[in-house]
Amino acid sequence: MRIYGTPPSGLVRAVDRGDRRVVFLGHVLATERELRTAPIRELPGAYSCVIVTEDEVELHTDRAGQFPFHISVRGHETLIAHHATLLAALHSRTPDPLSAAIQITCPNVLALTMGRSFFTDVGRYENAHHGPVLPLREALTEAVSRRGPGVSADFSGGIDSTSLAFLAAADGPVDAVVYHHEQLPAADLDAARRAAALTDRITLSVVTGDRETLPYQGIDQAPAVPRLDLPAPGLRAHRSAAGLHANVPGGPAVPRLDLPAPGLQAHRSAAGLDPNVPGLDWPAPGILAHRRAALRLDWARRAGGRVHLTGEGADALFQPPPSYLATLVRHGDLRRWAGHSARLSRLRQASALDLALRAARLAATSHGRALRVLARSLTRPPATTPPRPADAVAWWNVPGETAGWLTPRIRRDLADLAADPATARGLPPGLTPARHATLASLRSAAAAQRFLRTLGDHLGVRVHAPYLDDAVVGAVLDARAPIPDPSRAKPQLADALTGLVPEAVLTRRTKGAYQAEEYAGARAARRRIAALLADSRLADLGVVDPAAVSGTLTRLNAGAPVPLSALGRLVALEVWLRG
Repeated sequence: MRIYGTPPSGLVRAVDRGDRRVVFLGHVLATERELRTAPIRELPGAYSCVIVTEDEVELHTDRAGQFPFHISVRGHETLIAHHATLLAALHSRTPDPLSAAIQITCPNVLALTMGRSFFTDVGRYENAHHGPVLPLREALTEAVSRRGPGVSADFSGGIDSTSLAFLAAADGPVDAVVYHHEQLPAADLDAARRAAALTDRITLSVVTGDRETLPYQGIDQAPAVPRLDLPAPGLRAHRSAAGLHANVPGGPAVPRLDLPAPGLQAHRSAAGLDPNVPGLDWPAPGILAHRRAALRLDWARRAGGRVHLTGEGADALFQPPPSYLATLVRHGDLRRWAGHSARLSRLRQASALDLALRAARLAATSHGRALRVLARSLTRPPATTPPRPADAVAWWNVPGETAGWLTPRIRRDLADLAADPATARGLPPGLTPARHATLASLRSAAAAQRFLRTLGDHLGVRVHAPYLDDAVVGAVLDARAPIPDPSRAKPQLADALTGLVPEAVLTRRTKGAYQAEEYAGARAARRRIAALLADSRLADLGVVDPAAVSGTLTRLNAGAPVPLSALGRLVALEVWLRG
């Protein structure tokens, strides 16, 4: 086993336990004593681990997926690493066109994304560890207190990040930050100021965005190919007698080889990508708004806290997806089905009857059947009708316009994958549409936090997301699911924190809306996006038809609504492939 590169301080820890050596990757919040004596999969924090004995290697990943392991097999050699890009470099793997197509059109279809990386023949290991189920209140308070006093925190004034700041304030003063754009306000600033006024233990600062911090700015600057010290080819995933190396105690030096490794190092030349952009192992959509995120994280670095807390993961865990209406139908709770359909119709400006009927149909639709329907839709001419609010009552929603960006061949390949019975068997039995939506959102949140953490490492600040700790995720996913209440914002979280966080924070129903910035940034960068499409790496891979995407850009520039999230994922792929 080898440790490659220079992991940020504290991200890798190792311990000997009898005949086992255990290497932890992630935010392990245990004391040295706990690290040596507590059950390996019950330590506080969010972490993956490798357990090595003389005969075998055992892998476990964190519940949310912040710290994944990837695997590549070539001949008799099996390599396992955190970074897929490392395995691609060592085994000469190329970007996977099908994974790119999935990322653009249907990233929330777990049956298509699980086990995949963005490189051909490099898989993602799926085996999250499970610990004991704690009460949510206990899990959350410990997740924050374990990070100790002296933290800084995001502070939007809403229930997610603001609650973490109040929990941290119980252990000491907290420096907090809210982002604001004067021309395109997201409604967070006033709420944050009101919340900060409720205590003298939270000091609020404001970072202000401008035209240069809008999403999509700087995407036309091609990154220089970074280099990373990697283990020499041939170092296998199984043990060597010498043990671990680099900054893991107990190992001698190992031969190194300087290999080009796009996406693994933060270094950029003066002619390369924005210096605030770290190299990435995957096409993170967050890279498009890196300047906005860097404002907060650079403030956190200057604030000097031990750790900076974000509220990432709370939406995924505590915001019930509209597809829960189908669960009510399956359980025969028809009174709530009708009442909640009516309440959601007002919140989503949709027809109550439409929501109720969709929920009834969804309750009778297995995920296998939903995959077959998806496959058939990919083989037909792409639909151009805009999505409707009621479309969220489904296993997943794939906007027809995004499928129209794909080439006919990749659409057929994607349809074949969706229709394959083995694809449906990849999901756990008994999975409901609502649980599927939660797991998909959690996976997306973990990827978003992984980007923020990588950006923070580049800027010199440790970024943590307590909601993504294994115990917190387990407290939600492994406990009996509460019945949602459409009249309240995240009632499960609010109930858990009653008495610890001010009621005014727990009952805020509005949420900062950043869509105006997304659209403004995309329109301001339309020439840069068009230039990427004119020399499209995705087109070279046979994934997209640039002319079809250009049609969407034309509509965007004319002020028409477009599938902007999908467009962002496409642009992120174009930027990443150039790295």
